[in-house]
Amino acid sequence: RIQIDATAESDAGVTFGARIRIQADDADGTISPVGNAESAAFNGARFHAETGGFRLEVGNISHATDNLANYYGYEPGLIGAVGQYANYSGPVTGFSSTGAGVNGVSAIYSVGDFRAQLSYDGDTDGSVAVDPLATDMKTISASVAYTFSGWTVALAHEKSEDDDGVTENDGTVLTVGGSLGVADVALFIGDDKFEGTSYGISGRFDVGAATAIVASISAGGDDVTVAKKSSYGIGFDHDLGGGVKLLGMVGRNTSDQTVADLGVKFSF
Repeated sequence: RIQIDATAESDAGVTFGARIRIQADDADGTISPVGNAESAAFNGARFHAETGGFRLEVGNISHATDNLANYYGYEPGLIGAVGQYANYSGPVTGFSSTGAGVNGVSAIYSVGDFRAQLSYDGDTDGSVAVDPLATDMKTISASVAYTFSGWTVALAHEKSEDDDGVTENDGTVLTVGGSLGVADVALFIGDDKFEGTSYGISGRFDVGAATAIVASISAGGDDVTVAKKSSYGIGFDHDLGGGVKLLGMVGRNTSDQTVADLGVKFSF
C-alpha cells in the first residue's frame, strides 16, 4: 500500500486536500486462484476542506463508527483477524483501500478535548441494469468523543438501509481508552440488530525500549445470524529503527480457526 496525501492552503486560511491509495493484495479466489498476486490499483479519492476546528470530507469517506476513537483498539499483528470489535456485527463503513468507496459526505468538528462527526451517503449496492433486484442503500452515522485526564470516552451510532426497508442494519458502539501506567488499554461495548451486545478489551505493554506485547479479546453477541465464537490473540511489535517495524501474532478468530501472521511495516 502506498498512500498519497496532498494539501494546499488558500489566502483565507482554508486548507484543501485529497487522499488516494495504491494497493496490491494476494488473490482471495474471486478473480484469481487463492495465493496468486494481483496487480495494484488506485482507490476512490477522498477530498476535504478544513478551517479552524471544522473539516468537511467528500468522496471515499470513513463513517463515524470507523473513525471512532479506540474502535480498533490495540490489535495484534497485521491482518485484522482478532480485534476487540470482532464479535460486533453492526454497520461499519470505512475508507475503501481498493474500491471506489461510498461517495459520501462527512462533517467533523473538533474543539479542545471534544470531537463530533456526522456522515451520510446514498450510495448504491449494485447496478439495476445488471441486477434488477439492486436497490439504493443509504447510511447515516454520528459520533461524539471527549478526552479527560488522559482517557477518551467515545460513542457512535450508525444505520444502513435500502429504499424499500427490506435490508437494514444499525448498531451503537461505546469505547473507552487510556493508560494504566504499565499498559495502554481500550475497552469496547457494541450493540447491533443481529448479534445483540458484544464486548472486547485490548492492550499494549512495553517490555523494552523497542518492543511491546499486544493482546486482544472479543466475546458476546446472541449468534442469531452468524455463529461467532469468542476471539483472542497475542502478538508483538518490535521497532527496527528507520521507520521499520517487525510485527507478528497468533490467535483464534470468531470462526474458531487458528490464525497467525508475521510481517514488516515501514514508512518513508
